[in-house]
Order: sequence, then structure tokens, then C-alpha cells
Amino acid sequence: MYNHAEPGEGATLARLAARTVAYHAQARIEDADSLRRFRAAWEPVDPAQKLLSGLPNCPFLGFLDDPTALEPGRRARVGCMVHPLQNDGIDGRDCGVYDRKVCDEYLCAAHDLLSRDERWLVLQAVDDSYLYGLVITNVRLVKELFEQAARINGAFPDRGTLARPGVVAAAARFFELMRDWPYAARDGVFGQIVAGQDLETSRRAGPSVTLGVEPERFEAILTCLGTEVDSIEALEAARSRVCEAVESFASALSISPSSGARE
Repeated sequence: MYNHAEPGEGATLARLAARTVAYHAQARIEDADSLRRFRAAWEPVDPAQKLLSGLPNCPFLGFLDDPTALEPGRRARVGCMVHPLQNDGIDGRDCGVYDRKVCDEYLCAAHDLLSRDERWLVLQAVDDSYLYGLVITNVRLVKELFEQAARINGAFPDRGTLARPGVVAAAARFFELMRDWPYAARDGVFGQIVAGQDLETSRRAGPSVTLGVEPERFEAILTCLGTEVDSIEALEAARSRVCEAVESFASALSISPSSGARE
């Protein structure tokens, strides 16, 4: 979804919409030959189209809702258009870049590395597919939010505290930083990962390190946001935005639900 030379939200959703409309016009789930023809026509083959050239882009990723019939303000869900749960049990995944066995058995790093509370909060706070994918795969970003808030408040929150509407709203504002971070590098959608040739990746250097200044407490979050800046002024502005979002989340956690006052 994000592995494209133009990874921005508008361009990404436009590509998915065009592909979804074409899929419904050109392919049928019960006709494997039509699925193979669709893959041949829509699978990117030019490495220059991708940020990470060796990573396959499955052409059956699209909107699970009809993009031409969405109600105003409703966000389309992104997923596998040939998955059996979308097609009355008919499975077309063997025609994709991965077969059904790989798709059935694969679990992303977030499944193993994020706690149940961390995953739960992302699910509550992020209500659209584009941002959800960016956040849930950015494991350290999620963990840093919890850890930085715990440093401020002196403890990690329990599930009851996380479920408060004000806490969920504050988490949503923090995660929104990932959607359109103004200080992000071209491949900032990958967070702290820098895309190389084929499947090669490296870790992004923190923006403070790049500028040769002392890192501060939110350096890891800035790195997870894919931050690259060319001036101290831009770095300070980026730090300020992150600080405000983290402290807002910590403050929401510390408000007593009964009195509305800080505990």
C-alpha cells in the first residue's frame, strides 16, 4: 500500500480506488484466468515505481467497499479483494504475489511485539485504513507513546484508563502526526526504516544526530516519524509538536474520571 514512489495519502487512495474499480470490471473471483490477467496488468514491474524495489506489491489490495458509492465522510476499508471472507468462501489468493498458505500463516511484527493494550489503543484511536497501516506497523512509535507517558505520570495505564474517551482522543491526535508529518523524508512512511536497493534496509539516523546536536527525550519518536530536517529551527519545531502531543496524552491519562481533576 505504501511501497510506491508517491506514498502520500491522496495518491495512495487514488491508486487503490482505480484498481478496485478495474478489478470489479475486469476480473471475477470464480475465474482464476481473469485473476491472473488482472495481476499481469496491474502488478507494478518498474522498480522506479517503488520505494523498496524488491518488495512485491500485490495488485489484489484494494477497497473492500465500492469506492464509487461511499457516503460523504465515510472512509473506505482497505484489504484483500480476493480473500474468501470477502467472496462467500471463494479463495483467489493463489493468483496473487503470495499464495493462500503464506497469507494464512503470516503475522506482522506488531502481533508479536505490541502488547494487547498497545494494539487495543491503536484500534480504538485510528479509524481509517491508511493511517492504521502506518501506525500498527510502526511498533516503536506506539511503544514510545506509552513509555514517554509513563515517564511523565510514573506508571503505565490500565485498560480502564485507556478506554476513557479523552484518552482515546489524545492518542488519536498523536497518531495523526504520522499521516502528514511535515518534517518527513520522502520514504518517511517507513518510519525509522530507510529503503535501499531490492530488499535492503537500514536504520534512519535521528534528526539531532544528523544535525550534530544533542538528542532530547523525543528523538526516538522523531525518528519513527521519518523525520529529516536541515536546520535547528525545523528540529525545534518538530520537537515542540511531538512534545505537545505526548504531554496531551499523558495529561488525559492522569485526569480522574470522577472529578475531572488531575490525580
